[in-house]
Amino acid sequence: MEVTTKQVNNNKNDNAVETELHDIIENDLYITNPEQWLQNLTERYEYVCIVLFRGHWCKFDEHYLKLLGRYQVDHMQPEGEVKLIAWTSEGPEGARQADEAWSLRNKYGYAAVLGDNTCALGKYMQETELLPKLVISSAEEAHLPKDRVSKDAYPNGLVQPGMMFYAHHGVEVLHWEARVSRPFYGATTRPVPSEVWRKVKKRKKSLDEGNAIMPVKGTKLAQCTSALEVYTNHMPAISKILHKTAVV
Repeated sequence: MEVTTKQVNNNKNDNAVETELHDIIENDLYITNPEQWLQNLTERYEYVCIVLFRGHWCKFDEHYLKLLGRYQVDHMQPEGEVKLIAWTSEGPEGARQADEAWSLRNKYGYAAVLGDNTCALGKYMQETELLPKLVISSAEEAHLPKDRVSKDAYPNGLVQPGMMFYAHHGVEVLHWEARVSRPFYGATTRPVPSEVWRKVKKRKKSLDEGNAIMPVKGTKLAQCTSALEVYTNHMPAISKILHKTAVV
């Protein structure tokens, strides 16, 4: 099969874009200087969404990250250049396991899956009030499942789920933090992807027109990832019990 000069140039351009993306996202700045890392990333791209998740062992994380990724591939990407990044305080190994097990980059359009058990990015977002209600739990407070994860995986605490969405090259347009309470301790109830995208586009349009905006609070949007929803998709046996209980 003959390869044209145009095809070669296109491949070179694609490789250059991937290299640039890798250099911006997957460097140590998100650990050593989160402020600079966020600035470099969010100012470079039209849309950037950073999703904080608990770890590779969490079925609620798996469910939501796949749901969000699928919506991004089907709806967000056709309408704009969105860089979707998942981050966990479980550390690099936890991030790698989540990415491989859930195919986040290969199948669901994530630009990167990052892990840092120093919690630098989470602490920065909390302390600067980008995510003012972000919770960082101890292993005991998070009620980690002992059969699936060691408390030593989180030497500086477990950063609970959160989301930061930027648009218009660096402007915060939406933020969300999980509500951490019994019985699921931060695992359930996350903003519906279609609602997130609808609000983000609306804020982006206002910014393009030169108007000032207030970021959307994700807790005010429709929510998904309930226990019943996750168990239905990932734990059929428990799902049946919940359905019976609901009927009763």
